[in-house]
Amino acid sequence: MSNMHGAVKIILKASLKWMPIFGWYVSIYEGMQFFDFIFLKRNWASDKDNLTKKLNEVADSDDPMWLLIFPEGTLVSKETRGWSQSYAAKIGVDDNVHCLLPHATGLHFCSQTLRKSVHYIYDLTIGFEGVSRGTYPEEMYNLKGIYFQGIFPTGVHMHIRRYAISEIPDDKDKFTEWLRQRWIEKDKLMEIFYAQGRFPTVESPRRLPIRLRSINEIAYIWYFVIPFVWLVWNFSGLMIENFNKAVIHIL
Repeated sequence: MSNMHGAVKIILKASLKWMPIFGWYVSIYEGMQFFDFIFLKRNWASDKDNLTKKLNEVADSDDPMWLLIFPEGTLVSKETRGWSQSYAAKIGVDDNVHCLLPHATGLHFCSQTLRKSVHYIYDLTIGFEGVSRGTYPEEMYNLKGIYFQGIFPTGVHMHIRRYAISEIPDDKDKFTEWLRQRWIEKDKLMEIFYAQGRFPTVESPRRLPIRLRSINEIAYIWYFVIPFVWLVWNFSGLMIENFNKAVIHIL
């Protein structure tokens, strides 16, 4: 799984295209290989054709490719916890405690479309150090905190499981239940993580420190931010100037 960061396609909700800094950059360079993300409106009637086109491109390509999908469709937060509870009540199942309930349609469609070219699904459960039970990484580690306040996780834990495509149910209803069971297991993993500070494992855990390979990597981080700051600074100045002119004109 290492050294594949340049060959990743990520399925994201379309609203992220307009997220300050990163969303705009991705939108501008959407056609490039490194940023060829798949944006969905979370409306299956309108998303199916776009997703089919993108997945067929992946299947027909000889290049190695990783497809990253978030079946929950969004991040865990106080607001989305309520959405998950409502969804659980709607479909008649118990809600999870830490993880949002997954939606099976997108992942099932991807697994069926790529079944002949993909052999495994990797299931990642992620825990951030510094986040306690009942709080959310989104609230603690946001762009403002990371870039301007130096607030970031000292460690990120990943629990990885691999499933053979051939062993995963084809039938939509059976697949939906299979996926829901995996998320129940994820919820239990997160409970252990919050209690013990790590995930359980049957193998010896591997610790991979992240080090700078070059001082230039610091510049790469700010490469996204500086243009945004410049835009805000100039746009704010223009608004203030126009506002002053309007006040003078009124007076």
